[in-house]
Amino acid sequence: MSRRWRADEKTATKTLPKTNQLCWRGDALPALLTTTAVADPHPRREVTVLTVNNGQEVLVDLQGEGRAVRLACIQAPLAEQKPWAERATAQLRRSLQPGSIVALELRARDVYGRVVARLINNGADVAAPLLRQGAVFAYDGYLGQCNDLDYDRFESTAKTAQLGIWSVPGGIKRPWNLIEASGGRLAP
Repeated sequence: MSRRWRADEKTATKTLPKTNQLCWRGDALPALLTTTAVADPHPRREVTVLTVNNGQEVLVDLQGEGRAVRLACIQAPLAEQKPWAERATAQLRRSLQPGSIVALELRARDVYGRVVARLINNGADVAAPLLRQGAVFAYDGYLGQCNDLDYDRFESTAKTAQLGIWSVPGGIKRPWNLIEASGGRLAP
């Protein structure tokens, strides 16, 4: 499935333009992003879960189109980081069954063209238990788009309890460091 999102701006910035609109082949997505950033910094829209791709990416149906959504403010272990990546994916799959209707809370978009968002299932943030149980890292690579979330606290709780990725002294290697060291060969 191709990822065809692009921003209204010339650069591939990590945050949305001031109007908070993304474009689909040059046309605005009116039903998703109709409010300004000042009125609603994180607009919400109901979407249907199609599948979980990995511990941080979900494919959703948005207005009849499959869209890759990267969960905001977390970083799952890379596929090469076994068994941690499989565990994060399995945990996310347990919380997001195909066909589930969830709220997508827009945060940004990333350099890979994915929508970056929180997903809310039955009123609960799906990333929170991943962090609390040590399945993923808290990650604010989105220029302050995570300041209103308690993800660092959730991660700290898992770290103190030595859960999941924190059961290894100091935690496993950070995925963002592995990506950088690979020269971009590894993808998140």
